[in-house]
Amino acid sequence: MFDYDEIRAYKDHEVNAVLASLLNDPDFLNFVAQQAYPKLNRVMSFWLQKNIRKKLKLQFDDIHNVSNWQNTIAPYVESIIEKTTDRFTIKGIEHLDKNKTYLFISNHRDIAMDPMLVNYALLSSGFSTCKVAIGDNLLERPFVAKLMRLNKSFVVKRAISARREKLEAVQTLSSYIHESIKQKQSVWIAQKEGRAKDNIDKTDTAVLKMLHMAGRKLGWDFKDSMTFLNVVPVSISYEWDPCDLDKAKELVMTANHEAYEKSQDEDFQTIVKGLKGKKGHVTIQFSKPVKLDSNQADDWGRKIDEDIYSGYDIFDSNKLAKNILDGNTPINQSKYQEWLARFSKVDDENYQQVLKNYAEPVRHLKND
Repeated sequence: MFDYDEIRAYKDHEVNAVLASLLNDPDFLNFVAQQAYPKLNRVMSFWLQKNIRKKLKLQFDDIHNVSNWQNTIAPYVESIIEKTTDRFTIKGIEHLDKNKTYLFISNHRDIAMDPMLVNYALLSSGFSTCKVAIGDNLLERPFVAKLMRLNKSFVVKRAISARREKLEAVQTLSSYIHESIKQKQSVWIAQKEGRAKDNIDKTDTAVLKMLHMAGRKLGWDFKDSMTFLNVVPVSISYEWDPCDLDKAKELVMTANHEAYEKSQDEDFQTIVKGLKGKKGHVTIQFSKPVKLDSNQADDWGRKIDEDIYSGYDIFDSNKLAKNILDGNTPINQSKYQEWLARFSKVDDENYQQVLKNYAEPVRHLKND
């Protein structure tokens, strides 16, 4: 038996205690005040946070389980979508059965928005939300860890170097995902560790092999594990990426063999930027559950990749980037002006990387 306490999402009976701890967390109250009243918080932080605490307590008094919590924050998620997207499209939901449980495997663009949008798409379509796999690098601030675990997130331990400990962590993770599916709780996980900063969406077979570990202990073939997990590829497409330039700069530094070191609190600031930044049109596409007569992880990986790319929405921003890279005159002038306004002050090396990133989905489809 595995001990899941270090990684698992919170259970219903823990919700009230966690919410009470948040009300007594100055870092959490300061964050809420900064986001809601940034100017006022600079001059009246103590008074403002005291009043925010009172308002939150009134809301928290009506929350007694995870479902209550998710229903309470759903309007805030809806508000984020309304403020930061021009359009939000859900496709392929008809491929899913509300009475079945799934392992959603998606491409990964944004730390918080990707699983949030998948869960919002499910909830708004009458489905239960899913548990969410997140890296332990995102949990440096205690209140962030609590909020995420309240929201059905569980932890993927990455900051482990010792081989034996790493193996134990992976086995525990695999077992936890299998247990979740067995308990009729769907799960979301990215197709590889971390975001695809170059927009090349390729499933890491190490993720699939991790998922099979728990099944292998039961004597299952690889195909048996994947069939039990009921894999559904999910495509997440953003017309504009709020972190596009940050990703390009990191890729350029890496290509130039320059050491890239994350600044303090960088992951948290990236979450905030992803939540608040303008995204244009966003699409979530659910593919049909994968049915494959193969025990090879590579075959399953290729099929997941094919489904993710075939479900990807190609936006004008992608077409425009490919057009510019090819040396052609942009046809959509209004979109081109928007593009120039966004990147006119970017130096050439980073600009070329931005172009490559936005053009990648188009390039991939043409190469197929």
